[in-house]
Amino acid sequence: MIKDNNNEIFSNKTCPESLDNTENSTTNTECDNTLLYIEDQFFDIEITKNKFIAYEKKNSGTKRTGKVKEYNMDAMENIHFEYPVTIVNFDYQGKKAVYSFNPKNYNALKDLMIKMGFYDPKKDVKGEEIDRNAALKEFINKIISYLKRIR
Repeated sequence: MIKDNNNEIFSNKTCPESLDNTENSTTNTECDNTLLYIEDQFFDIEITKNKFIAYEKKNSGTKRTGKVKEYNMDAMENIHFEYPVTIVNFDYQGKKAVYSFNPKNYNALKDLMIKMGFYDPKKDVKGEEIDRNAALKEFINKIISYLKRIR
């Protein structure tokens, strides 16, 4: 849960051990910088002051695959929160990134991005029309891929 106390942004959720996704890790130096940590079905997401880090999961969200994607927050463009399908998408280095969340995590991330100044819900996404069908298609393809892996 995000709380705002004198314009400070923080999460009351403690970071899990081995946040850096290595077997031998016993300390979490990144955890000290973490503003929000989200555990969701397909990804664990860590938000720091300047990074959006996605840890991919497999087998219905029980274990991580080891695949980690890091995005510099200031290089993320065209950030958009889709609703009622709770998808967050953005452009990063010429590629579209799409992440799906349960509604609680979606709202926590959206609130944090607004407080950090990275997302303004009243503003157009750089004047571009969002291709909702493409974002939804990419999300559906990820679900199909996941279902094929677990069979």
